[in-house]
Amino acid sequence: MLFRILKNSFLKRPKAVVLVFISIAMGAAVATAFLGIAGEVSHKMALELRSYGANILLEPAAVEGGGYLRETDLPKIKTVFWKYNITGFAPYLFGVADLSANGKKERAVVSGTWFAKQLEVPGEEASVQGIRGIAPWWEVNGRWPEGPDEAVVGASLAKRLNVGLGSEVGATVRGRAARFRVAGVVTTGGFEEEQLFAPLVTVQDFLGKPGQVSRVLVSALTVPMDDFGRKDPNSMSKDEYEKWYCTAYVTSVAKNVEEVMAGSRAKPIWQIASAEGALLKKLNAVMLLLTVLALGASASAVSTSLMASMAERSSEIALMKAMGADRFQVAAIFLGEVLIVSTAGGFFGYLAGNQLAALISHSVFNSAIASPLWLFPTAIVSAFLVALAGSVAPLRRALNIEAVRVLKG
Repeated sequence: MLFRILKNSFLKRPKAVVLVFISIAMGAAVATAFLGIAGEVSHKMALELRSYGANILLEPAAVEGGGYLRETDLPKIKTVFWKYNITGFAPYLFGVADLSANGKKERAVVSGTWFAKQLEVPGEEASVQGIRGIAPWWEVNGRWPEGPDEAVVGASLAKRLNVGLGSEVGATVRGRAARFRVAGVVTTGGFEEEQLFAPLVTVQDFLGKPGQVSRVLVSALTVPMDDFGRKDPNSMSKDEYEKWYCTAYVTSVAKNVEEVMAGSRAKPIWQIASAEGALLKKLNAVMLLLTVLALGASASAVSTSLMASMAERSSEIALMKAMGADRFQVAAIFLGEVLIVSTAGGFFGYLAGNQLAALISHSVFNSAIASPLWLFPTAIVSAFLVALAGSVAPLRRALNIEAVRVLKG
């Protein structure tokens, strides 16, 4: 009997059913799309933010013993627990030298570094490390150094020395001399414009510090910091420490790196780490808010459609009550219709939401997105919630219909 009543209800009011179906499907589609891309967006945004600079500084733990790190330890950075979160790193060796070119002299910092070094780590995939990976915003007029005697010069320093592409710059320090050919002039908007950058091995020989590094800048994907992430690891219990160590906080990743680099001290660059964490939190909050608003709008549309349908069906409901139907039976018929429509709307909303998520990911990040398995039940549950929320007022009106008043005429 119930099945036949539901069947007749759908066949007699196709327009109302279609309106409710579209409202539920749209709500489920938007919820599926936003929730589907929420995790991916956070990940992709974190990758995008990594182009704004490293977030971990690795430096010698103490000045004693030379105050330098060993270059031979650098490949170990790609073997730590969070190795897949480390998107790149670049070592630096600094020295102050007297530079001369075109009859002009300047005392400036000479920095040895990797520009784009192919790093081979046993048991791990090969990767390219260096400035070009962790500082893609550097604007180089010319090209990056390729030979051992080539260098890039900061724009401000190049202007004072009056050098350009192809010029030669002489350098002396403590009786040692070297000559560099300018391959490019770099503009960064920061202190790098006052330095000369050359291959690390060349500067090590020039400064007489073979195999030594002054500091390492590490760029790593991390999760936003919270109160637990800021807690001192030394005050944690064993279980708390394991949880902290196995969460990609910038502090725990820094600890990972510090453990493999002998005589080192790793610390987050808080200006960058804090800004990233705040931005990712706000992004997740916006995605959640948009999902809730979309579901609320769909529920309002469902409620409006059902209220209009209820006005047309008041005589039918009154007749059922007059024939002996109680409140439970009326509610069962009404909710049965809504749940059937919501199931169909949730399924089609899931399919549409997947396509919408793929379109957003491709348009914004130019990449594909993998749909997680939990999205399908999420879409169905979202459809049920929208349908139930939109049914509250119409159902209350249906249960309050007085058969005598409606059928009196």
